[in-house]
Amino acid sequence: MSEEFRPRLHFSPAQGWMNDPNGLIKVDGVYHLFFQHDPGSINHGPMHWGHACSTDLVTWRELPVALYPNELGTCFSGTAVEGADGEIKLFYTAHRRIDDQDYQVQCLVHADQSLTTFRFDAANPVLDNPGLVCFRDPKVLWHEASKRWVMAVTHGQSIGFYSSQDQIDWHFESSFGEGHGRHSDGPWECPDLFPIMDSRGAEHWILIVGIGSGAYAAGSGTQYFVGQFDGSAFVNDNRPGTTLWLDYGRDFYAAQTFFDRQGAAPIVLGWASNWQYARITPTENFRGVMSLPRTLSLTETRQGLRLAQSLPPSVAAAFDASADPGVYRREVELPLTVGQSMNIALFGEHQPQFRVTRTAADEATILVIRSQTPAIPAFGHSYSVVAPFPKAGPLRLDIHVDRGVVELATADGLIWITQLFYPPPAGEHKLVGLR
Repeated sequence: MSEEFRPRLHFSPAQGWMNDPNGLIKVDGVYHLFFQHDPGSINHGPMHWGHACSTDLVTWRELPVALYPNELGTCFSGTAVEGADGEIKLFYTAHRRIDDQDYQVQCLVHADQSLTTFRFDAANPVLDNPGLVCFRDPKVLWHEASKRWVMAVTHGQSIGFYSSQDQIDWHFESSFGEGHGRHSDGPWECPDLFPIMDSRGAEHWILIVGIGSGAYAAGSGTQYFVGQFDGSAFVNDNRPGTTLWLDYGRDFYAAQTFFDRQGAAPIVLGWASNWQYARITPTENFRGVMSLPRTLSLTETRQGLRLAQSLPPSVAAAFDASADPGVYRREVELPLTVGQSMNIALFGEHQPQFRVTRTAADEATILVIRSQTPAIPAFGHSYSVVAPFPKAGPLRLDIHVDRGVVELATADGLIWITQLFYPPPAGEHKLVGLR
């Protein structure tokens, strides 16, 4: 079977379907990636939790499937946590159909320290459905100030917050979302909630939310909020209509951060695809890849505090060391004058993938271009992303190409654009071309 489109530095399963990252956790120096998985098909089917691990976020070892469907249903997205006693728990949504409607509840699984054995709790479901069609994707964390566990759960067009002392008995606290950020006919999905420090050492909270449709670049996308969280309610620091995007590409969804008891800077990972065409991408052994891991920091801008993202050193070094002609990283400097444009071609094609234009003294527009292909409806597009142009010096782009997965960063990591392409074989690739 062809492996033509399998990336080298982005994780993909050996076989079968993959979508959302689940239960990201670092234990004893090892990163564990669980993921939505159908091991028997490259089509979205009964969801299991696939499992892989890595010590460097580059070389991933795929492990046996961790969670299988049971009498409560299939295993939708969730989270993993490690308590102060070292006990590791997984939380996931059990999904089944009742009277031709979705029915979703939250379940608890106990794991050993090596994350090789998994035991479903006898009390499952630990959080029953309150009467919602969309009630899924639990994100669980320990809230130190209130000395209790908190669970963020999708309520459709909002996120519900629940609290517990024992991870079994959960109580509703509040919801957030109505009138805030971007809404569409697609639900809010895969929430993530975590604290982060600004440059002055003040604590803020980040709420990440996936949008099933109607995102910045059409289809699926990932927004985030900067605010405060007291263990009961999230308060947005920005005006309700402010929409902040974790990625401006068409292929970055269901983003989650790794749980790390050591308190290291949060590292985020997303599914590099889009529900508009994810089920028909042209791979054979597998379908679905993850984004590169990115370290998050909080940066002060003229508009307020915003998330910046950078590659962990091990991931950047892997690009620099690659001898594969289809895998490379290039830092590009564009000393454009106002009104001047530059095209960027990545795969030796006549049509560029990006066109950068300096539209003002302090602003550039990045035109993102992807050709339409008859085999993948809704795949082609052309849209613009506005980026700040430095007051002094050129605009810097950091471009990562891993066969067909492209991640472009600019504005000191404030803007990322993740795009899937299906280019000619690697031997025909060219390095970044400017014209």
